[in-house]
Amino acid sequence: MHLSSRQRTNLDDWIRVDKIVRYIQDRQNEDGGYFFAKGGESAAQDTCYAIKILKALNVEPRRRFDTSRFLRFLQHGDGSFVSIKVAYYVASALHELQSKTSISFDRFVLSTQRPDGGFGSLEADVETSSELETTYVALKLLKMEGCDVHSDERIKLILGFRNPEGSFGKSGYSTSASTYYAVAILKMEGYDVRCLSDTLNWVRSCEVPTGGFRGTPASVDPYILVEDSYFSVKILHAMGEMCHYPHETLRLISRFQNGNGGFRRSIYLGISEFESTYQAVSTSQAILDMLEGNRR
Repeated sequence: MHLSSRQRTNLDDWIRVDKIVRYIQDRQNEDGGYFFAKGGESAAQDTCYAIKILKALNVEPRRRFDTSRFLRFLQHGDGSFVSIKVAYYVASALHELQSKTSISFDRFVLSTQRPDGGFGSLEADVETSSELETTYVALKLLKMEGCDVHSDERIKLILGFRNPEGSFGKSGYSTSASTYYAVAILKMEGYDVRCLSDTLNWVRSCEVPTGGFRGTPASVDPYILVEDSYFSVKILHAMGEMCHYPHETLRLISRFQNGNGGFRRSIYLGISEFESTYQAVSTSQAILDMLEGNRR
C-alpha cells in the first residue's frame, strides 16, 4: 500500500535503515573501534558516531566490551586526552555503552578554560566546525562529570558573537554551526533561548520550501549540505520549534544516502562517512519526533 507523506512516521519509511546498520557494522575493526572506510585504523570520532547511530536505530552494538576497551585506551594516565574533542568522543560513546572513562577528566577540561569563560581556541580549524564548538564540547563533558557549568561571563561571551540579524559567528561571519553552538551553550547556562526571536527568524530564512536549509539566507549555492539541515533543525528543537517543511526535508535527506547505506555530505556526490550519516539519521529522527509531538 502506498503511504502518503503524512502517514509515513517511521524512520525506515524515509531512509534505508537496514543498509545503514550494515554499513556501520561492516566497518568495525578487530580492536572494537570503527572507521568510516574499510581497512582504516579505528578512530575516536568514528567510533562515537557509530555507537550513536546504532543507538538511534535501536540496534545493539556488537562486541561492546572491545569497543569500551578501545575507547578507554585513548585516555592518558593523568586523565587527559589528545584533545577536548577526543575526550568528548570517548566519554560520549562510553556513556551510550553505559560505561565510563577509567579516570575523571574534569581537571583536563578545566585546564583549557579561558578567563572569559570559553574553552580552547577561538579560532576554527579543520578539526572544528565553529569557533564555539570547543566551548560547547567542554561544557557537555563537565556536565557528564556532574560539574556546575554556569558562568555569567560565558553568557556575555556568547552573546557577544551575536550578529545584527540574529545569527552567531565571529567577526560578523554567520554559520548554522556557530548559531547552533551558541544557542546550545546559552541553554546549558539556563538562558531562555526562546527570547532570541531574531535568531529564530534567521534560521527560518535559511529554510528551503523544497526541503532542507541553506548555510545562510543569502546563499545561492545549490549544494545544500547535510550539516546545515542538521544544525538548523537542532536550533529549532532547542527553541521548541519545528521546521515549516518537514516532509520535504525528510525527502531531501533521503537523497544524501549512498548505495552502501551511508550518507554523504553533499546531495550530489561524495563518499559515505559516519559524521554525515549521524547527522542525517539524527535530523530525520528529530523531525519525525516533532511531527509525532504535534499529533498528540
